[in-house]
This record gives sequence, C-alpha cells and structure tokens, in this order.
Amino acid sequence: MSSKKPRLSRIASISRSPRSLGSPRVVTAGRSPLDVALGAFRTECDGAIQTLRQALQTLARDAGSDPLRPQEVSRQFGLNKNLTWKFARVLLASDPFEAIAMLPGAEGVEIYLRAFEQAGVARIGTDGVREAMSGFDAVVARHFGDRSQLELVLDGLRADGNLENSRRLAFRGMSGVFGLQARIRLTVQILSPNPDTPHKGDVTQLVGLAGLQRLRPIGALPVFRIVGAQQSGGVSSEPLFRTADGSAREYLLRECSTHPDASVAVQSSAGRTTVELSDGPLGRTGASDLYFGSVVRSTMNLRRQPDDTAHNFITNVSIPAENLLLDVYAHRSFAGTESLQASVHSTLAQPLSFDEAQQQQTMLPIDANPVRVEGLTEVPELPELPAYRRIVERGFEELNLRIEDFRLFRVALAYPPAPSAVLVRWNLVD
Repeated sequence: MSSKKPRLSRIASISRSPRSLGSPRVVTAGRSPLDVALGAFRTECDGAIQTLRQALQTLARDAGSDPLRPQEVSRQFGLNKNLTWKFARVLLASDPFEAIAMLPGAEGVEIYLRAFEQAGVARIGTDGVREAMSGFDAVVARHFGDRSQLELVLDGLRADGNLENSRRLAFRGMSGVFGLQARIRLTVQILSPNPDTPHKGDVTQLVGLAGLQRLRPIGALPVFRIVGAQQSGGVSSEPLFRTADGSAREYLLRECSTHPDASVAVQSSAGRTTVELSDGPLGRTGASDLYFGSVVRSTMNLRRQPDDTAHNFITNVSIPAENLLLDVYAHRSFAGTESLQASVHSTLAQPLSFDEAQQQQTMLPIDANPVRVEGLTEVPELPELPAYRRIVERGFEELNLRIEDFRLFRVALAYPPAPSAVLVRWNLVD
C-alpha cells in the first residue's frame, strides 16, 4: 500500500511478539532460534556474503573509490545513487542476513560493474564480484531455489515477526484470485454487564467493511453471517439496530452504510442469517461501506469457572483487506482485563477453536499487541474511517450505555492474512 494511504497500524504500539507468550523453546546454547531454524544455510550464507564484501572492497581499492560514500561513487562512475547506496548498505550491515535484503538483482549488479569497467578498472576486480555473487546465488539455489523464495523464508523468521512483506503480497494476490478487496475490516466489541444476571455479561459486535470493491463481476456476495445457535444461557444472537419506524430491529446499520448501484438482501434459513450484497460496478465507483450490529446477552462469565478460565473472542478474516481494526470496549467493572492479549492464527486447515494447544500451534509470527486507552469521555475519532465515531455511538445508544464506563483495547494490523483469525483473550479472576 502506498505510504500516502492511511495506515491503521500506525496507532498500534509494538511490545512483545505474541510468539513469546507460549512455552519457552529449548535451543542449542549460543545459537539463536534463527540459526537453528536455518541450519547449514546460515553458515554457508555468512561465508558467501563475507566473500562478496571482500570482493567489493577489492574492487573499490582498484578503482580508487570509497563504497561507503555512495554519492561520490555515483558521481565518479555515472551510476544511479540508489544503486550505490545498496552496495554501501551491503558493506555496512551488521548481520549478513540484513545484507541480503539490500543486494541488487543480476541486472543491477551488471550495471554497477560495467560502469567500473568503462572507467578503466581491470576486469579482475569486477570478475571477483561476479564470482562472489555467483557463489551466493549457488548457496541460495541449493537450499531454497531462488532469492525470491529465500525472501519469503526470511520474512517469517525475522526478529520483528510481522511477515509484512508476505502479507502485502498475499493481499494483492488474494484480491486478484477472489475478485474483491476492502480498505478496512472493522470489528468493535462492546462487553457490558447484563442488568438481569449480575455474574454474566453481554457481548455486542459491530462489524463492517469499508471500501469494499469488486475487481471483476462476482455476483451476489455474502458479507455478514449470524448463526442463531442457542447459547448456554438459552439466549441467541439478536439484531441490534432499530428500523426507521422503530417497529423492529435489524442487523444492518443503514445510516452509515452505502452500496451504490447494488442492493442488500437478508436471507434466513435453519437458524442462520446471511446478508448479501448484489453485483455492482467494478472498482472505486462501486465501492461499498457496510456495517452490522448484533448482541448476545448473558453469554460471558465474569468470574473464573471450573470449565471457563479465560475469555476468548475470535474475529475471522476471510476477505482481503488493507487494514484490520479490532476495538474491544470492556466495562471498567470487569476484572482481569489487564491481562488482555491478541494474536493472529492461521485458519487455512480448520477454524480456530478454543483449545489452547491448537491455538498455540496455529499462531502466526505477526505482532498484534493491543493498545490500552483509559479515561474515555467520548468515542474517539478515527480519521482513516470517518464513520467510525457514529458507528460506535449508535451501538452505545442502542445499549443505553455510557462510554465513560468503558476502557478501550485496540488492535490495528496492516494486510491481515486471509483466511485467518484474530484471537483476543484475557484470564478470568476468581
């Protein structure tokens, strides 16, 4: 996504990676988890990068240039300064793996070396660099096939644990495969005490897609599903919003939703309610904003039970989106929310369950650390989503609740993988 586009992930702070929350792993003393995972490749790669660095330094001495002054090299040899900067960063990288990301492609390397040869530098120096690059490429080919495959491997092993490059590529690819994409996937959960059952809580969900656009004709699109299965307390999901005449309630928040040249149809069957968006124009001219609200009453235990020790709230991501925003408004009377954590899980093989072992096995190396906001006096604005404040205000109005009685936990993520699930969890107290 272009840097000029709004990035919801900017509002999220970075602390511990969710991967650090599980049981500690035993690794060989003196070797990092990255070294252990990569095995022999790590050693061979370090040697190949070191050989390349030595070849570049030899070439620089032969040419009477300083590769660590890339602007001077650019002027001296008539090279693009971006190319000379890449070679400078290869030499400056503190870790050989950092140097890999800076290495130009084969064409860039040849442009660089031919400029030295045209300036009269002996071929022995440039050929030394070519041989070193060939040696590095041979190591990569033996272990991973090519450099693009290596980049995918390293993206999942880097210490920051975010897979951002892979997620960006996946967003583009999945958008093309499925023929649609959204600018923002929104989930807001309002967790409040049930007025009739003091030891239970209600769960209200406001969900939506902003900037949902089709990239090819795909017919009717299911954008919202509610399964009205009976909960343990004998209550089921209910639509949140009053209709215009106040005679009934519905899931769709019409005042904030737009769907140009398309229609919205609600279908119910076998306890399942599905909202479908009909076909419409492609691209931005047909972009839709759709928001829905539902409430399940008396469904949360507020204290630890023998068979219920933690809250688990799952947000499924099934449509390619540039941004995910997940906000949890938890009533200030709820104990234990200071332990709230969020993590991202693969649902490629099966839906995410509440089984902790399965959750640990499917956790993806993506940081999704929640930001905690106290002292709310009004629903915060979100410039990237102008309708956000009104959407949440309508939820609080329908519930007859005050924003001052809640604290906010916010998870923001760019290019959430699809299919995946974001798990928000906190431990219940006695």
